[in-house]
Amino acid sequence: MTGNALWRKGSVWLLVVLTLAAVFGGWRLLAPPADMTDAAAKKRHPKPPSVQRRMVMAQLALAQSGSLDNNTLGSGTAGTAADWVKANGSQTTNIAARDARLPGYLSISFNTLSGFALALGNDVSPNVATLIPQDVRALNGKKTVIEGFLLPVRMNDGLAVEFLLMRNQSMCCYGVPPKINEWITVQTAKGVKPVMDQAILVAGTLHVGEILDNGSLAGIYRMDADKIIGP
Repeated sequence: MTGNALWRKGSVWLLVVLTLAAVFGGWRLLAPPADMTDAAAKKRHPKPPSVQRRMVMAQLALAQSGSLDNNTLGSGTAGTAADWVKANGSQTTNIAARDARLPGYLSISFNTLSGFALALGNDVSPNVATLIPQDVRALNGKKTVIEGFLLPVRMNDGLAVEFLLMRNQSMCCYGVPPKINEWITVQTAKGVKPVMDQAILVAGTLHVGEILDNGSLAGIYRMDADKIIGP
């Protein structure tokens, strides 16, 4: 084989090697960085608002439409459901009280946490802490025990690891959104059976103050649960 033929054959093989390298190895040089891809995906598919944020949005919509004042569920909030709940729905204020005393925990109730008007507006988030009474703010960081109704938010192996502890059954049973001071976001590592039609006791560290979801107000109460006592 002549020198020119060898040179041409070598050039062909070199071209093949470079082509394969470009296809199977060099594609990473052409591919966009992973963080850019993730950012683009998030922009196309933004994270949906949490259950808590949607309830705040519902309260805002009702307040702006005049269907919900600062003190009562308005007539016709959800057909006649709101009126029925006010008259007949189970609440922690009218069910048979159980002994909520636990050593090391301060026994509180929704009479305290919900016993004040908190008028929501589009710009309430930066000032929400100032709208909470001092005696309620003083509970921040305290070990407390409180009774309420469970509404699952996040499940793991059939157990609720994040749930709302609510003053009444308006949301879970009748679709009537509660006010922002009528629920606590509870997180528990162990999980709990999602029993929604009977009140439970939850003991843990209570946090009082604004809770944000993507920069928007999504609650004012949160609890890290230590103990959950079922029905």
